[in-house]
Amino acid sequence: MQIQTDKNQVCWFADELFNNPSPRLFDPVWWQNQGKVVGSAIGRGVTWFVKEESCHLVLRHYYRGGMVGRVVRDRFWFEGVESSRAMAEFSLLDTLSRQGLPVPRPFGARMVKQGPFYRADILIERIRGAKDLVALLKRGPVAAEIWLGVGQAIRRLHDAGVYHADLNSHNLLLDKADKVWVIDFDKGAIRAPGSWQQANLERLLRSFNKEAQLHTSFHFVPENWQTLMQGYRS
Repeated sequence: MQIQTDKNQVCWFADELFNNPSPRLFDPVWWQNQGKVVGSAIGRGVTWFVKEESCHLVLRHYYRGGMVGRVVRDRFWFEGVESSRAMAEFSLLDTLSRQGLPVPRPFGARMVKQGPFYRADILIERIRGAKDLVALLKRGPVAAEIWLGVGQAIRRLHDAGVYHADLNSHNLLLDKADKVWVIDFDKGAIRAPGSWQQANLERLLRSFNKEAQLHTSFHFVPENWQTLMQGYRS
């Protein structure tokens, strides 16, 4: 890993992608000027999809949620570089991807300190050809093998002690080979076995039920959850 420090800014970069990295890699305008932005998505903020050589990347700025996020939209209390949102997620993803778990690889993280606060960005691998499971379920039902695969992917993470702070249906992707990937490990952690594993599953089930209430064409039924849990227990 390459570490760059300049005044109030710290950047981490994975060795395997960038030969001469710089903080500009966290600037979406710079990517746009290079003609390498290939898409975007809007959530709390804009997530940018960019292409560097043969690798597709996701550039994400960190935003706060809830009522606090309306006041301090993207500022976080500084408690150390390694504890910052971007560096913590980078470290976790690096560990998990090296273990062969179904998560994207991290390629860069940045923290910019401003007084007692900081802002942060992360660059991660974009899973080529991957589709959001929610988007697929809006189109039609998916095969039982996929539901089994979702359960098995979550079980692999739980067996490795991986706590996902926001395990929901939008954080599950399927690639072209129908392999299941789990994304968005902001505030994730490695934990000893405990009640959090069941809480993760309950949160995911609530997410599927919420989407089913929001969309009349959402194809999720109780039998799908039973199949998911069959995969989890297997």
